[in-house]
Amino acid sequence: MHGVRDLEVVYDFYCQPECARHCGPDMIRFLDTVADILRTKLLYFGTSHMRLFLSRISTYPEFMDSPSVGVYADGRYVNLWYTESWQDGDSFRTREDSIRCPAERSRAALLELLARLKPTGAEPRPAPDAGR
Repeated sequence: MHGVRDLEVVYDFYCQPECARHCGPDMIRFLDTVADILRTKLLYFGTSHMRLFLSRISTYPEFMDSPSVGVYADGRYVNLWYTESWQDGDSFRTREDSIRCPAERSRAALLELLARLKPTGAEPRPAPDAGR
């Protein structure tokens, strides 16, 4: 599922029996701790059995070319990552930063990564060594 704005749909997805065999219960615990944040942001949700994706873009093809935040809840730990990619001449560049933290610290980690999401249409930051 991709491009969903309703957090209740995401909850329902992770409550399905098939998700319970993967990380559904862990993802539900994560969502419970950050639902207030997610409801106040203009974000679209994408789901898989084991991952949640957050983006400012609703459609899948455009989502792939836009900054996003991913989440994987794994028992005591939550893995979060920020990804951005862009075309640079003949090259396609990707930048990723990730945080693995105890579940009780995942709220702060999510806020940190969500702060990096740019408004739609913003240019990617230049690579740190650009211009050298």
